[in-house]
Amino acid sequence: MKVFFGLLLIVNIAFAVFQWLLPYEQLFVEKKKIPAAVELQLLSEANIEIVSESRRVAEAEAEAETTATASATTRGKAKSMAEVEKPVHIRSKVLVVEDTSDKRICYTIGPFKDKERATEINGRYSSKRADTSLKSSLQRDYQGVMVYIDGHKTREEAVRTANRLAAKGIRDHIIVNNPDSPNLLSLGVFGLKKNADKLRDRVVKLGFRAKSEARYRERTIFWLYAEQSSESEYLQLLDDADFDTGISQTPTECLPT
Repeated sequence: MKVFFGLLLIVNIAFAVFQWLLPYEQLFVEKKKIPAAVELQLLSEANIEIVSESRRVAEAEAEAETTATASATTRGKAKSMAEVEKPVHIRSKVLVVEDTSDKRICYTIGPFKDKERATEINGRYSSKRADTSLKSSLQRDYQGVMVYIDGHKTREEAVRTANRLAAKGIRDHIIVNNPDSPNLLSLGVFGLKKNADKLRDRVVKLGFRAKSEARYRERTIFWLYAEQSSESEYLQLLDDADFDTGISQTPTECLPT
């Protein structure tokens, strides 16, 4: 019996301590009441609103996708147009480039000492559809060094000088009448200057006023200028007889058109 009352006392003390440590409101929590202001909502109405909201979201997404697709299509078209137009632009540049290369071959043929020979060879090339033109130039041919005595007013005076030279052993002479120096007594023309100087010095020692001078002869020579297309066979219409007389065909720069 004592034991029973002892256990009962311990149980009561333990319950009192537990109640003191944990308040009653925390031990027995009342369920929260639903506020009276909140009204019930039908499930069908909720579904309508949910469906409507979902539809608005879907429509917004579809509109955004359509806009993005249209923008991408526009960019694609612009890129395609640019890619298409660019080769056309490049092609137009290529088309306007002109071929400025000279498609002619030009050369000169000559020299010719007489016009008749130049005219004959000119016919050879013109018959082969080559454009030709005959040109002339003045050429000075070197003849040598002449030893002479000038200053004679008349021919008789030049003859007397020649007789005096013959008496001293110099018998080769000729009287020449040049426009700028008439009655000139020529003692000879030498190909080598040293031979001419030797005779001049000898005549001077004999008491005559001898002189020496290089002599040239001017004459007209002819050249043939010819042009032909570079796409045709190169023309070479000279023969061995032409080459033997010093006539040649030489490439040259084409004249401006």
